[in-house]
Amino acid sequence: MLNSDTPCHWVSMTGSEILRVGLGYCPPMRSPFKARATSGEVPALPSAEAPVEAHLAYPMYGNGLHLPIRPDSYAQILESARSTHLPAADEQFLVDWSGIRTRIPMLSWAPQELAGQVVTSLPIPTDGYRSEAEEYIGVIVSTHSSRADYLVIEAGAGWAPWTVAGVVLARRAGKHARGIAIEADPVRAGWAVCHAQDNGLSSLLITGSPQDIARSVQEHRHDVDVLVVQAAVWHAATTLRFPTLGDDDMGGAVQADDTGTMDYRGAHFDHVDVPTITLSTLMADDATVDFLHVDLQGQELAVIIPALELIESQVRFMAVGTHNRYVEGLLQEELLPREWALLAESPCTAVFDGVKPSLTGFTIQDGNQLWANSRFRDADPVVVRTR
Repeated sequence: MLNSDTPCHWVSMTGSEILRVGLGYCPPMRSPFKARATSGEVPALPSAEAPVEAHLAYPMYGNGLHLPIRPDSYAQILESARSTHLPAADEQFLVDWSGIRTRIPMLSWAPQELAGQVVTSLPIPTDGYRSEAEEYIGVIVSTHSSRADYLVIEAGAGWAPWTVAGVVLARRAGKHARGIAIEADPVRAGWAVCHAQDNGLSSLLITGSPQDIARSVQEHRHDVDVLVVQAAVWHAATTLRFPTLGDDDMGGAVQADDTGTMDYRGAHFDHVDVPTITLSTLMADDATVDFLHVDLQGQELAVIIPALELIESQVRFMAVGTHNRYVEGLLQEELLPREWALLAESPCTAVFDGVKPSLTGFTIQDGNQLWANSRFRDADPVVVRTR
């Protein structure tokens, strides 16, 4: 029997419910059939003879514009980003097939033997140290358009690999490109500044209170190639708490609890206050965002769901790092009826061993989803239906 307490069905959540997802909360079911379902009756499917109006209660999913990106086309897309003039690698840098330089000693968790190497192989299925092919494909297809400008925004940026890659590749394609990387941890925000400069891009670090940061972003968004914002992306301008992490821990997440020390994994850390910034502030100039990358260690829904209308109006492609299966399913349930296309995905892996304070705490391998917005019709032919 279906009832309003049935867990983990798709929902359109309230703000307070979104904040509780990180703690493993499953909000009550809401569906077109709620009135009938709560009465104890299982809703019947419409018959072929039913009026057209009866079928409208069932949402339609996806769109007829975009094609999924299948693994057999990965190499073609990745090859389109190959640099014909790879820079030399000195003892500190890894240079990949696209010409991006990464300072390996800065990333203490990365295999240090990668320093000094030029890697010409494609990152299929992964690059061997940080990301799957799907994430590289996302930033590459976002640079393919007839538009003269390019903008990438990376929420939860770490050292800003996708911001830097997007700006470098778009510049190579002749576009006027810029990026905004948002990172809550001060050490990692410094890495982002360094990574941009290592790849020939000008950068500016913005810090301060939520109000100071919002003003500075408005003032300087067009002044440099990469704007690095030391803050957490959130659905409201406020102050949250962020754990004090070692350099080898890339799993930090903000929390709204102003007293607790336990994170979503069950580990205890000292926490510091961090300012937040909203997507509406980051996107306030109404510019088209070619690539929005969101990786917030399980807090993705708290940022994406309240801003869906804004995202729909301005974002061409969105990549989401996923950290539990509930987030993956809810994104599909929310975005597919809005005519977004899930071009590619790599589901996360969880091992449900022991007791954790959240679903995300069980995840041993993060996942990702690459989404395309049907409201923009200028995508690469490899992801657009031609019939």
